[in-house]
Formats: sequence, structure tokens, C-alpha cells
Amino acid sequence: MLERHAATPEPGRLAEWRDWIDHCYAAGTVEEIVERLLAQGDPAAKDAAETILAKSPTALKVTLEAVRRAGALGDLEAVLDQEFRVSCHALASPDLVEGIRAQVIDKDRSPRWSPATLGEVTGEEVARYFAPLA
Repeated sequence: MLERHAATPEPGRLAEWRDWIDHCYAAGTVEEIVERLLAQGDPAAKDAAETILAKSPTALKVTLEAVRRAGALGDLEAVLDQEFRVSCHALASPDLVEGIRAQVIDKDRSPRWSPATLGEVTGEEVARYFAPLA
């Protein structure tokens, strides 16, 4: 009975963009991902780069590190433990409060991230998000 309602969907846009997505997001750093997206020449890649650049530089670097580390952790419990630690550290981040202020409180959509640029985010700052909880 269910078979009569089943249909094969048409390929989505992501399938069309697969080559440049794989190439761009395989880069080792957020800066290089953005650089590759902007060099791609595709409007969707440019939109992705602009969306990325509007986010907290620290959160971007921590997220990339978390995704890369998760792939090597092995099991779901270890990944969830890492996610919990990162999330708890993020709750103490000034960028969380600033993001809420810019989106919800003042609605000016102009967050002032700290640090303000990807280049200013140090490896030590990123590593703090993965430290054991007190």
C-alpha cells in the first residue's frame, strides 16, 4: 500500500554543487574555506561565504575544529561528550550574549564579535572550548 505513494525525488541543488562544496569545505581552515568559496565564481558559493563571514569568528573556528575532531572520536558517546563541553564553554562566551543582543534584543543585526576577525582568533582560544569542565 505504501509503494503507491513512493516516488524518487529529483536531484536537489546540492547535488549540482557537490564538486565545489566538497572542494571548498575540505580546506583546513575557515579562512581557506571562505577564500575557496569566494574564488569559486558561483553565486551560491559567494552567498555561503558571506553567510559564514557574518557569524562569530570564534564560533566558526570552534565549530570547524569540533566537526574535524568528531570524525576521529570513534563513538557517539565521545562525540556527545565533546559537544557538551563545547556548548558549556560557549555559554560563557561574550559572543553568545552579543549574538542574542544583535538578533533578539536590539534587533540591529550588527553584532560586534570579540575577537572581530578570523585572523584574531588564536588556537589557544579555540582549545579552551575543548578543555575539561570545572
